[in-house]
Amino acid sequence: MGVPMHRKVPRPVVWYVIAPVCMLLLLEGFSRSNPMSVFGWLFQYPLAFLYSLGLMAGVCLLPAWMKSTKAHDLTLLALAFLSALYGIVNHYKLIFRLEPILLTDVTQIRDAIEVTALGFDINWVMIALVLLTFAAALIMLLKFLPPKQVKRNFVLPVLGVALILWLVSMGRFSLFSFHNATDMNEQAKKNGSLFTLIAMDRYRTSLMNIDYQQPEVEASYARLQQEAPLEDPDAKKPNIILVLSESFTDEAILGEYLDLTEPLMPFYQSLLPECQRGLVYVPKAGGGTSESEFEVLSALRSKYALNPYSIGLPPIRSIADILGDKGYTASAIHWHVGVFYNRYHNLRMQGFDSFKTLDTSCYPFERIGSYTTDSEHYASAMEQLRLSEGRDFVFLLTMQNHGGYTYFDFREKYGANTPFTNSLSAESEKVAANFCYLLKESDKALEKWIEELRAFEEPTVVIFFSDHLAPLGTNVLQELGLPVSGDAAHQVPYFIWSNDDSIQPGETDLYAYELSPYALSLLGLCDDPFFAYVEKLRSQGIHSDETYDLLSYDALFGQQYAYQMAGFAPATDTFHIGGDMTLSGFDAVEAGDRICVRPRLAEPYQRYTLYLNGKAVEGNLIPVSDKPFTLACIMHSDGGKDYNRSQTLTYENTDQLLQGCDGLHCEPLNLGELSYFMVRNEALNGCTVWATEEPIGMWTHTALLSAEGIWQQKSSNALHKTLQYSIDTEGRLWVSVPNQALPELLTQRVQQYLSSQQAQLYLLDK
Repeated sequence: MGVPMHRKVPRPVVWYVIAPVCMLLLLEGFSRSNPMSVFGWLFQYPLAFLYSLGLMAGVCLLPAWMKSTKAHDLTLLALAFLSALYGIVNHYKLIFRLEPILLTDVTQIRDAIEVTALGFDINWVMIALVLLTFAAALIMLLKFLPPKQVKRNFVLPVLGVALILWLVSMGRFSLFSFHNATDMNEQAKKNGSLFTLIAMDRYRTSLMNIDYQQPEVEASYARLQQEAPLEDPDAKKPNIILVLSESFTDEAILGEYLDLTEPLMPFYQSLLPECQRGLVYVPKAGGGTSESEFEVLSALRSKYALNPYSIGLPPIRSIADILGDKGYTASAIHWHVGVFYNRYHNLRMQGFDSFKTLDTSCYPFERIGSYTTDSEHYASAMEQLRLSEGRDFVFLLTMQNHGGYTYFDFREKYGANTPFTNSLSAESEKVAANFCYLLKESDKALEKWIEELRAFEEPTVVIFFSDHLAPLGTNVLQELGLPVSGDAAHQVPYFIWSNDDSIQPGETDLYAYELSPYALSLLGLCDDPFFAYVEKLRSQGIHSDETYDLLSYDALFGQQYAYQMAGFAPATDTFHIGGDMTLSGFDAVEAGDRICVRPRLAEPYQRYTLYLNGKAVEGNLIPVSDKPFTLACIMHSDGGKDYNRSQTLTYENTDQLLQGCDGLHCEPLNLGELSYFMVRNEALNGCTVWATEEPIGMWTHTALLSAEGIWQQKSSNALHKTLQYSIDTEGRLWVSVPNQALPELLTQRVQQYLSSQQAQLYLLDK
């Protein structure tokens, strides 16, 4: 009989030598997508390898206090699983954001979960195999590993804690030869992901290690107040539109790496000579939209908090607040999911009056791929300018060019071409062709918008900038030769243009935090003491300053003594998520024994839930009643939190409602007459999801009624129960029907079921 494996190798060797090595191989192997590359890292950067191995060894010493060897082994298996999980998540963050996991990422777990649904190319098969492997190992340990009691050891856990604390205390960028704190992708590659996590957080905190005293803050700010230029009463106050163009790049930059066969952005290139333009240095390469956004809006540097939006901003003076004090209406528009980066809170803290997102609107926006087009964003900006009184500051956060770039092949979907001659792998060619197509569409949208602004009667200035290098994926970036580190990986284009020639052409390179002060100075509107000081430092070429650091600390982490001196209160109680929600009445039409109503809101495409006598109703269908009732509209978050609400209207009965409202055009659609195909079988929930073969069109207000009652409208990916429906971005109707109604999963059965239930979709308007 052979000797059992666990008897051949002494347990201490497994626990304290083999286990740390295996855990490090799992973490760094998955991070680098190749376990063998870890050995190359060992020979090229041995000190960095030993640093991470020491951290793992310290962790593996901690379970030594356990009496049961089985419990000890199970703990090590759990640590190995966490190492593998860390490595997998780290791998995808390095691919899509060009940075490893950082401590502040714990505040963005919800964002990370949402990101998995955005079309990124994630190897779920590999993840499933890892989970199955560890599950099998767990079963083997539980079933076959004999338990054994050993004497508790308290010395080793103490040594483990001491080793971890010592290595953490040593974790500074100065420890190794590679000191560049901004290129975290290179840091992770050379010094390891664990070291980068520790060193980056220590670097961040060291930046704010200053002597913070109220008298010093007040004296510094008083000096800035004296130096700040006075407001020019004759200065023009144009509308100002700040465009964060997602992942935008200049054709001249892209053309250095792709052998282009045609111009991608002819209009953009022709516009530049009319603009103040240049390159803007953004905090992150290939990701970090919120950090670029924060710097541009606030003139503060994101390095002080690493990701300032993640901490939840206090009230912060920004360009929105500065212009608000000058009588501007400050609006932010982002036709995508609004929960990312906690923007509903953070934009309010920066002085915006309203913030509109897909969470707040039911308008059927045009999309390219998975994202709302640039054209839709520009149209919304023009609508804001036309509807509001006085001058506007509009912040547009576009989404059209967002990654990933593998969810469709635009050559197949839209007939895009391959506008380059490079010999690339199939995947890289698809990504590059998709990105080129998006840039072409951006150029067309920009041309249409700028020409519209040329004819617009109000003076308007556009500040246009990119947030970061396009996250094409590390493999694609490497194959193309695009930079992932150094200044070139952080420099993206910007321009400032006016429709009345008030902006003179020129070329100036900037840091992101300098862009708003610089733009306001060009317009004669930079009289805020802090913004004026930032512009003064820029003009003198100064990028490190004690007064700037002190006032940044006061604003972000301190008591805001400077704001108290000046009487600034950026966050207002009038901030509206989705805009002003004013209800003036209803349009209505009888639908069987119910009445279908559509609220007349000041902004007709606001998303809402109708409330009858304080209770939510589905499908805007209310019962006929001869008793008094109330109606109101409430905008909810996915979690049920109230974002916004209208006033409440009271009616004596439904006859009064019908008499006092405008007639509502309604087209009932018999669902049993349509053809369907099966999308998925939700067997556990007892339903099957089907979609129509042909689109029924993009309708913003609908109601679905059948013999079984009113159906609930949800998003297409959220249909998990019976009697739910949706209209997707291509105008197809989706329905979820009970499985027991379909003994055979055939289109005819779905049609028969919907016909038997007299299911009708009421189309209220387009």
